[in-house]
Amino acid sequence: MKSKGTVLLTVAMVAAIGFADNALAASHKKLSFEQAWKLCKSQMDKDKIASSLTTNDRYLRGGSCMHMHGYNL
Repeated sequence: MKSKGTVLLTVAMVAAIGFADNALAASHKKLSFEQAWKLCKSQMDKDKIASSLTTNDRYLRGGSCMHMHGYNL
């Protein structure tokens, strides 16, 4: 039989994991399409992916970023 201390420790650990999971889920709310695109575009501009020679690279990175936010181009 488990001691009261072991049971209490187990319950505390399970509760802590539950709180951490809820906090993580709350911080990853889905952005609207416009918000996600604005965020992705600003990241690409920050990375200086703008020349006409890198259009394909910009498209691929933009699509990848949008995919991370749950949207497909």
